[in-house]
Amino acid sequence: MLTNFNLFGFEHILALIIPIVIGTLFIVLAYFYPTKKRMISLHFALTIILIRGTRYGFDMNIGAFRIQDLLSLHVCHLDLILLLICLLRPNEKLFTFTFLIGIPTALAVALMPGTTHAAPGLLRAVFFIMSHMMLVMGSIYLLIVYHFKITKKDIYFYYLYSLIGIVLIYIYNLITNSNFMYLMEGPKNTVLETLYRTFGPLWYIIILYGLLVFLLTLLYLIYNTINKLFYIGKS
Repeated sequence: MLTNFNLFGFEHILALIIPIVIGTLFIVLAYFYPTKKRMISLHFALTIILIRGTRYGFDMNIGAFRIQDLLSLHVCHLDLILLLICLLRPNEKLFTFTFLIGIPTALAVALMPGTTHAAPGLLRAVFFIMSHMMLVMGSIYLLIVYHFKITKKDIYFYYLYSLIGIVLIYIYNLITNSNFMYLMEGPKNTVLETLYRTFGPLWYIIILYGLLVFLLTLLYLIYNTINKLFYIGKS
């Protein structure tokens, strides 16, 4: 058990950088070998599975893994499944979800992974962070390689969808005494826990939604920037 993981220390930075390098490598390969991008996408999907599977392997080793974890309703789990499907069978609607919802969620976990991690501690923390950063790079890969589009209409719909989703999941959590999407309280030893303790249940949820709206808007601006950089002169 690791109870004092050093946020933004050497190991944390390394776990953030490695997926960026891996994702960039696959983007470059797809750029130079466009006729083989389906095969390259398949290998990218397998790489994501390998990194995620290694993390689950650590959980299995200490008896903390449950098969239900693969079917979790947490956004990152849903994003993982949809991203893998999208890499194997590119689809713009699936991409929109992985980019607009998957990236902010995965990035939040990767940047704020908490300070406590199960055995083998440091190794599990590194693969935990890497597995979430691979979700971010997977969406960026799809954007650049398959030239998917995001419109302002998509953004407005996701503002609404996310609000409806939060309300429905909050009700579900009340009924089942669950904590999906960490709406009832933040996970221990994380920034979310601090927000919950500082502002209380109501403002905690309002702040979460506000952060999501901010990130959706930011991602749309980033999308426009990437689009201008990579698609100049393209229809």
